[in-house]
Amino acid sequence: MNWKLLIWLVLGCILTSFLWGFFGHRKIVYLAVFTLPVEMSGFYKKNIHDLSEIAINPDRRRYAIPEEAPRHYIDIEDYGDSALYKLPRYWNEVLQMIPEDSLNERGIVPWHIVTMYYFLRDAMMVRDPEKIIQYSSELSHYIADAHVPLHTTRNYDGQLTGQKGIHAFWESRLPELFFDDYDFLLAKQSILKMFNWLPGVL
Repeated sequence: MNWKLLIWLVLGCILTSFLWGFFGHRKIVYLAVFTLPVEMSGFYKKNIHDLSEIAINPDRRRYAIPEEAPRHYIDIEDYGDSALYKLPRYWNEVLQMIPEDSLNERGIVPWHIVTMYYFLRDAMMVRDPEKIIQYSSELSHYIADAHVPLHTTRNYDGQLTGQKGIHAFWESRLPELFFDDYDFLLAKQSILKMFNWLPGVL
């Protein structure tokens, strides 16, 4: 038995399974570049491969940095009826209502998106290309996560309803299987409406 070959085979399987969920995030940021205004698209197209690779960094950090995991989801039903309209949009305001440990337990993705937006804005103001690429790409990750229905409920993997494993099926397997059949044509006005809640963006 060739032990080196076996080690590489095992490592390959581990890496393949780990990278399974990265497909969607890479594609989302890659395609988003082509919706940008002409004034921005040149810079982003030139860095499109770095953007696609950096987009998966938040998932790479999830199990290494304890504070990372809550940035990817929110168990919105824990906040009651019309929570999306009642909860404050700013982190400092919501901290006055709810203890930080409770917020982290339920997920903080909406507030982290706003934080990342300000990081990106500041990087643009000082014209730091490396930070602009990093924050643009990571911001795309959190926005994408916030648009996955299973990132907005405590039953995130169907574990409470006998559907365990549905998360990976919905978020990873289906996009990989049907990506070539998806219609990505989206009117500019629709894109703007998706982000009109970000303070001061548009």
